[in-house]
Amino acid sequence: MSFMEPFRIKMVEPLALLTMEERIKILEDCGWNPFQVEGRHVTFDLATDSGTGAMSQDQWAAMMQADEGYFSSRSFKKLEDCVKSLTGFHFMLPAHQGRAVEHLLLSILSKPGMTVFSNNLFLTTRGNADLAGLHVVDVPCQGSPDSSFNGDIDCERLKVELEKVGPERAMVVLVVASTSPAGQPVSMANIQDLSTICRSFDVPLIMDGCRYAENAYFIKTRDNEYKNMPCKDIALKMFSYFDHVYVSAKKDGLCNTGGFLATNKEDVYNKASVRMFYTEGYKTYGGLTGRDMESMTIGLREGIDDKFLQYRVESTRMFGDILKKAGVHVIDPIGCGIYINGAKCLPHIPTCQYPAFALHCALYVSGGIRCSQVDDILKLDESNERENPKSQHILRIQIPRRVYTLGHMLHIRDIFKGIIEKRESISGMRVIDFTSSDLSAVLEPLNRKLFSD
Repeated sequence: MSFMEPFRIKMVEPLALLTMEERIKILEDCGWNPFQVEGRHVTFDLATDSGTGAMSQDQWAAMMQADEGYFSSRSFKKLEDCVKSLTGFHFMLPAHQGRAVEHLLLSILSKPGMTVFSNNLFLTTRGNADLAGLHVVDVPCQGSPDSSFNGDIDCERLKVELEKVGPERAMVVLVVASTSPAGQPVSMANIQDLSTICRSFDVPLIMDGCRYAENAYFIKTRDNEYKNMPCKDIALKMFSYFDHVYVSAKKDGLCNTGGFLATNKEDVYNKASVRMFYTEGYKTYGGLTGRDMESMTIGLREGIDDKFLQYRVESTRMFGDILKKAGVHVIDPIGCGIYINGAKCLPHIPTCQYPAFALHCALYVSGGIRCSQVDDILKLDESNERENPKSQHILRIQIPRRVYTLGHMLHIRDIFKGIIEKRESISGMRVIDFTSSDLSAVLEPLNRKLFSD
């Protein structure tokens, strides 16, 4: 498939071009943890695509016209109209990011002893569910027959689980697209089946719309029924099957901060408005400036454009294919991100010596590249049984939107290729200090000389 960037560059930012020796010293000072490296010392930051994209000229221009009024500003009304048109919901609340509105919604809907079922909840949602006293049960599908929609929820298993707990003690959150199993999309058929089940059990159905626009594009290109339908219409149809939706606009909304909650339930809207007043702010700004709401309004419109989504999804897939040809063990099918099996990339490193973390350090030393890891790999078992999914040690690449060029991607490919060719010179890692998560851990290579050769 032929495609190109549906934009041209008007403003540029210089890259941080450090020497390998400088990066080694920086990594040593940071406890051999790329998460602790300051942004000014990172050349290619691929750790997340949330809030890290480049905004358009229309977004910047709209910000200059913002109304910073506290009550029902012009900027809020623009955003409200945009979200209602996009989602079809009657009520909308803005917030500074997605986790703020997921916290609001879960805390309002939760009851003692309640269970939240999902295809695969995101880390922050799990935390907010725990704070709300909810029990979390993931019921993901085991993969669609043609691997087109591996983010689907297992509807048959869900029905069994709902029968066990009872409808009054359950809610369902569908992550669209699913972030944990390699960023896989959810099919429209699965959404429809899930909606039927939830309505029959009278169970609230919630969309975590973290990547609703990209999911709409996957439906357009992988389901013939929707191949001639614009992505904005596909998204509207997706939203129609849910009772509530919360969205981080820092992804498909193409802005650096922002999110929203949308619902058709007036009682939920009223309760959320009251609770939000004490945490985010009044319901017509939700912790956002007028400038933020202006950029979100434009970004939501730009992010659902078919040409942009073609560029976004197909360039990610192309980059994954480029890495595979360079010998990198990329997990198929490629979805909303690129997931790399660190244990297979560095097979000489036992999983108890954290090959994905070693690969992450090698990427920073060789090319100033920062990625992220799926879950806390430092907490995984030390069995070194490579058939065990927990021993895969997955490294994730999330590409910021409208930031890096094809030239950058080819350069990153060359860095990966060089690492694969000399992988025997990369040392395993040991944990020196682990307090709460991979983000703050202190490590060191078992053999510094081999690592830096």
